[in-house]
Order: sequence, then structure tokens, then C-alpha cells
Amino acid sequence: MRNFNERLAKRANSLRPSPIRELLKYSALDGMISLGGGYPNSETFIFDDISFSFKGSQPSVSLNGEELIKASQYGPSRCYQPLEDVLTKWHKDKGGISLDEGQLAVLNGSQEGLFILAYLLVNEGDCIVLSEPTYPGAISAFSAFGASYCGVEIDENGMNTESLEKVLIERRRNGQMPPKMIYTIPNGHNPGGVTLSLERRKHLLKIASDNDLIVIEDDPYQLVKYTDKQITSLQELDTEGRVIRLDSFSKIFVPGFRIGYVSAQKEVVRYFELFKQSANLHTSTFNQSIIAAYLKEAGSDSLLSHIKTSCALYQKNRDAMVSASKEFLPQSVKYNIPDSGLFIWFELGDEVNCEAMHRRFTESHSVLLVPGSAFSTKNGCTNCMRASFSTVKEEEICKGIERFSEMICDYRVESRR
Repeated sequence: MRNFNERLAKRANSLRPSPIRELLKYSALDGMISLGGGYPNSETFIFDDISFSFKGSQPSVSLNGEELIKASQYGPSRCYQPLEDVLTKWHKDKGGISLDEGQLAVLNGSQEGLFILAYLLVNEGDCIVLSEPTYPGAISAFSAFGASYCGVEIDENGMNTESLEKVLIERRRNGQMPPKMIYTIPNGHNPGGVTLSLERRKHLLKIASDNDLIVIEDDPYQLVKYTDKQITSLQELDTEGRVIRLDSFSKIFVPGFRIGYVSAQKEVVRYFELFKQSANLHTSTFNQSIIAAYLKEAGSDSLLSHIKTSCALYQKNRDAMVSASKEFLPQSVKYNIPDSGLFIWFELGDEVNCEAMHRRFTESHSVLLVPGSAFSTKNGCTNCMRASFSTVKEEEICKGIERFSEMICDYRVESRR
């Protein structure tokens, strides 16, 4: 793959290491007397002892003494050291991918990773390949730096890579600049609720290789799945170091911690570190330390078991939404049954404008879905809506889908007048 430095946006060339942050590595050396850092004195910290208990038979975690002091203090920009070892093991245990030191950086949720990628790579007018529809948080991050888009349709097997290949060929014929990167949500696609097939994953990477493109694998729903089948990640299939992967603890631990991480080649991760030095210094050391202590005490198997229990709850909700959709929705409404993620994507007839239907009937029918236009880069998907089954009870799901059906019927009646 072409050198990452050559792909940087103009603004990213001005990133320089923080002189003070770069000195942190010396302060940890034995016998070092540091007169350099402007850190608060640990004797002023308000915590004395903190304990956390976890559901089920999982071990509790306590932070005290030197461990609590480190958790309460400023930390490295890339990763809190006690977390790196257990996080590297977690990455291998859950997905089979071995990372070397320096190949991951902890983020304020994977959303920060999208913003950093946009900052690093996107110049005004640069084209990004993504699915149509796609995650609106990605659109917001990329659009903040003036990106343009090349939308590729999805179906039950995820992004249609044959269509992608044709689009890139057409761009070359028309003398257009090649895209800057491909952005994909391979599992539990938000909002489409579909999973990229193994065949298409391989095809996508071949296309990326043939066109020398970076691939952004945004995968917060990798473990939120309703089948024992595990599809190999793009990162594991990648033999050229062109995949930049984003993982998140938001869907599998707690979202309020805002802990995600990027994994990629060292030179890529180094730019994430430089960005964080200038933007927010580092992700919360305190939150990193809790996850580190949990993974150290409980281990990967315990967290995977907890996630499996969570997925059983989500699967019941998914099944309830599918059952209610079959019972109440008009036969003209199309949808896939997701095998991962938290969403079902409903495609209504072409005559339905879901934004208008939402404005007119959401309040009166007391049911809320997200209109499809929120997930489009070209004001499309106007006849689609996204529903989430994650937080509501089964009986509420049934009632909600029944109200959704009534909303559609009332909209159609009113539109004919």
C-alpha cells in the first residue's frame, strides 16, 4: 500500500508531537525525579478507594493505592499502559487478530475515530465510498471536512461490491479522481441491519488493492449477533495493511464510558496519537483503568459470556419485532431479518415520503422511528425508516409496530385526498 503519509489531508501535515507529552515515557523510568510535568499532586485527589461489582458471578474490581492514583492522573495519549496488554489480548480472543505494541490507540468512543480519520485524510471535495444508506455519525464526521460521497447500494449480503467495482470503473472512464477511502460497517449494519458476506469482504479488499484505497472497518456490532457463525473480519483478511479498524465497548460494556479503539499499522496509529495530544490529551484514564481491571480479573471469556447473555435479550426483541411486522405491516413493506446489530430497515412503497409521514403522524400515533433520509448522503432513502429493538420490552415492540402500521395506512389515506 502507498505510504500513509502521502494520503494525509493538508491540515494533518501540521500535526507535531507535544514536547511535554513526549516526555512522559521518561517519567516512568526507575529513579527518575521529574520536575517537568505540571500534574496535580496525588495527595490532593479526592478518591481513597473505589469498588465495582458486576452482574452474575463475575468478580468485583477495586481500585486503591498506587493503582487508583494512576487511574486518577493524566495518562498517555495513545493508551493507558495497564489496558494495552489486556486490550491486545481481548482483540485476539474475540477476533483472532494479533497486534504489536503501538498498533492500537484508545478513543473517546469509536465516533472520535471517525472524526480523527476525517481530519487526517479528507480534503475539501475528496470522495469517500460508503453504503447508501449509512451511519449518520460517519456522514457528520466526513462532511465536517468537506467530503463528497460515492454511495453504493446494500442488499441482504451487505454492500454490493459488484456495484462498487462498476462505480469505480465509471469514475476512471470519466477522468474523475479516485476515492480517498472505503467506509464500511460489515456487521449489524446501521441502519440496514445486514452483514457483509465473506465473499464480498474478500471482493471488497481486492477492489481496495486494485485501486490502492484505504478501508475503514467500523465494527461496533461484531459481537452483537444472533448466530454462532463468525465471519472473518476485514482486518484479518487484509494482507496489505490497508484496513483501519474501529472497535467499541459501547454496545458490549457500557456506552457512558466512551471507550473505543482504533487498530492499524503503527504509522497510522501514531497520527491518532498526535491528534489526541492536540485535541483532548487522552481518553479518560479512569475509565480505561476500570476496563483494564475488569479484563484482567474476569478475562475475555467472562466478557464474551456476558455479551452472549445480552444477545439473548436482543434476539428476543428482534424476534418480537419480526413477528409483529409479519402480523401488522402491509405486505408491500420490505425488510430483512438481521443476524446481528440492533436495527431493522423498513422499505415502504415509492409513494410514501417517510419524513412527511413522521412530521404528520409521529406524535398522534405515539411511535417513533427514524426516517431514512437521515442515513443518506444524497437526500435519498425517503421511503425508508429505521427501527431499533434494543431498549423496549417485547410487548411494547408489538404495540409500536402496530402503531407504525396504522401510521402508514393513515398517511396513504390522507395522501389520496
